[in-house]
Amino acid sequence: MTQSQPQTAPLSRAEGKQRSRQKLITATINSIAKRGFADTTLARVAEGAGLSRGIVNFHFRTKDALFLETLKFMSREYRECWFRALDESGPSPAEKLEAVLMAEFEPPISNRNRMAVWFAFYGEAKSRPTYMSSCTELDDIIHDTLINLCRTIIEEGDYENRNADIIAFGISSLTEGLTLDILLNTGAISLDRGKEVLRSHLQALFPKHFPITRCTGN
Repeated sequence: MTQSQPQTAPLSRAEGKQRSRQKLITATINSIAKRGFADTTLARVAEGAGLSRGIVNFHFRTKDALFLETLKFMSREYRECWFRALDESGPSPAEKLEAVLMAEFEPPISNRNRMAVWFAFYGEAKSRPTYMSSCTELDDIIHDTLINLCRTIIEEGDYENRNADIIAFGISSLTEGLTLDILLNTGAISLDRGKEVLRSHLQALFPKHFPITRCTGN
């Protein structure tokens, strides 16, 4: 006698609506990464999500509304991952700094489609104030956190002639550059290689907090 499979409870109306909305956002990310902004249409998003055009119009009346909601979703996701790494790291500022930088090269932040879409949104932000507001708000929060971590490390290590603002800006620029290299040069720079470059940079900046480890043979 065969055992009956457990019944899955049907989704509530609110859950079904949220699931459809998330499918559309995911399809938008995939489409922008593949085609760019200009060639991403509501019809293509609907097709990618496996939903009807009417469902798209129910959730988002315009393509701009869909794009803005996609950017807000990615900003929330990025912020949650970044601050989760901060909260789950060791207690010292050096451990926290390394944790958040390494998180840049871990899923979901390191997903190639998301990398491509982030750069696409930044490219559009100059001419779209709503995009610029979402992008800069997240940047400011993260940058202020980096400055505070660097300032504490400088004070702890008594590093002379170290400016926390400049160092934080340099770390952010290096991280963005590595991300762009990974995105554009498939296979040339790996995620692990990106981590190695950042660790080497931290060792040069703060040698007391990030000592160089040497492997010894047997």
